[in-house]
This record gives sequence, C-alpha cells and structure tokens, in this order.
Amino acid sequence: MNIFTKRGDAGKTSLYGGKEVAKDDARVWCYGTVDEANSALALAHASLEFDDLKAIVRDIQNKLFAVGAELASDEKQREKNGKLITEEDVSALERIITGYTEQFGKVTGFSVPGETPASAAFHLARTITRRAERHVVSLSRDEFVSPELLKYLNRLSDTLFVLAKLEVYKSFIKKVVNKLKEPGSSGAGAGGGTVFTSALCDSLRNAAEAESLEIDVPVSLAIADEGGNLVYFYRLPGASLVSVEVAKNKAYTAVALRQPSGDLYDLALPGGSLHGLNTADPRLVVFGGGFPLFVKGALAGGVGISGGAVPEDERIGRRVVAEFEARFN
Repeated sequence: MNIFTKRGDAGKTSLYGGKEVAKDDARVWCYGTVDEANSALALAHASLEFDDLKAIVRDIQNKLFAVGAELASDEKQREKNGKLITEEDVSALERIITGYTEQFGKVTGFSVPGETPASAAFHLARTITRRAERHVVSLSRDEFVSPELLKYLNRLSDTLFVLAKLEVYKSFIKKVVNKLKEPGSSGAGAGGGTVFTSALCDSLRNAAEAESLEIDVPVSLAIADEGGNLVYFYRLPGASLVSVEVAKNKAYTAVALRQPSGDLYDLALPGGSLHGLNTADPRLVVFGGGFPLFVKGALAGGVGISGGAVPEDERIGRRVVAEFEARFN
C-alpha cells in the first residue's frame, strides 16, 4: 500500500466520520498542532535518561492521540466517540505537577530553555502545546469543544514546564553523584599515599575524646582518606550505636563534597541547588559533624563526628580539625 493516496492534492482532507474539509480548516490546525507537540515529546523521550520521566512522556503521547482524535472527528463521529479526554486525565496531570514540584521547590522565576537536550525538547513541546491551545480556543467559538479537552491542554503545558525543570534537576544531581565516584586527588605531601599514620589518627582521637569528655557527650569518630575510604574509626564508650554509620557517612560526605556537611543543610532543602542529593547517594549526610581536612590547600581526607546534637558534634569536629591543622598547616 502506498503512503500517498492523492486524495489531498486538491487541498481537501477528511475528518473522522467522513466529513470533507479544507486542509486549513480550524480543526485541522488544531489536531495538526497537537501532532507537532507529540513529535516534540518524541524528541524529549529519545533524549531522556530517566525511566520515570520516559514513562510519563509515553503516557502523555498516547493521550495526545486521543486529543487529536477528538479534535479530528466530525459531529457524528464525536457522538459515537463520547468523551475521549476526561476530568481524570486532567487530574492525572495535576498530580504530576504537584508531586514533582515538591522535589525541586516552587518555581519563582523564568528560566532560559536549553540546559539539557531533553529539557529543550520539553520546552519546545510546551510552546507548541500553548499554540495548540490557542487554536482550540478559537475553534471553540464556532464549534463544540469539550471543556475537559481545553483544560487538558492548559494543564499539559504546565506539566511540560515542570518536566523540563525536573529533567535539568535530575541531570544535575546525577552529574554531582557521578563526580563523587571519581578518584580524589592525593593529599599534599602524601607522596600519593595517605597522610593518616597510626600516630596521627591516635592524636586526632585524643583530641576528639578530650572535647567529648569536656562537654560530656560520647561520640563516634571516623576518618576517611582523600578517596572517601575509611582509614580509622573509634567509638567512645557510651556512644550510641546509630552514631557508628552516621560518623562514617559524615566523613565520606566531607571528602566527597570538599566542604563541611553542615554547610549542605540549606542547599538540601526544597528549592535548594542540592535538594535530593542525599537520596541519590544514601552515604551523603546534610547536617553538621563532617569536616574536610586539607594539607596546604589540597584535600587530604575528612573527619566525621556523631553521637550528640549537631552543635555538639560540630564542636568536637572543629577540635579535631584544629589538631590536624596544627600538624600540617
């Protein structure tokens, strides 16, 4: 069967149901523009790395076939079809908007499209959807268009905006997490090896223990090298069991992100640039007690303290950092 039929050579086409109209008929503009939006979503789907977003896009693409079919049907066919787009379809988009906005916080301004290929495709689909909506509004002045279909197109453009933002956000988090997996640079003066000798670790433990006894807060102490690997651990008598893993994770976090874990708290809140980072890598801790250790400006490792309240852990941690810096800087 040939792809061409020659029936449209005279500038005519048929709606579902058999009614013949001009190819620039208002309905043709409507479902043709919806088809454009679907094609732009195909670009987004082909560019995406995240399965949850790919599944959402496929669902929307399938629903756009129903939108197009409703718009491309003549009056008799529409009566046979019934409503192809329902209030539940609108609600499904609203759930996507609400649910995913919680991941990266409320959007308070405009953003320039194109931070990633997939987000650019989402924005292209969004603007085409807006154009389709305008055509459908014009059509609705002269012919019946279901309120649900109009609402669906309106929510869809908002949904695509959210998905574009979400794709950029998830790509950023993935990039950060992948960066954490790269080997760290050796500590200065380490000669390619660790600076954490047995004597140094004992000295850092003594500093932590002295501060712990002074404020009467038993803690666990973990020391990681510049690659985030645990090189020393000590649990003071009375320190809670949960503090064991938390101390190790704080040391890892301080090395991985090269900053105190307490500095990450605001960044990890909804709307912050690192919101969701600790869910992408469960070893990352976004509260105080982890500190990076530097030798002449080069990362040498990190220390993690856990067992008390955050201010107490940070106080003990700073004592350990001071002991380390007194030896090297």
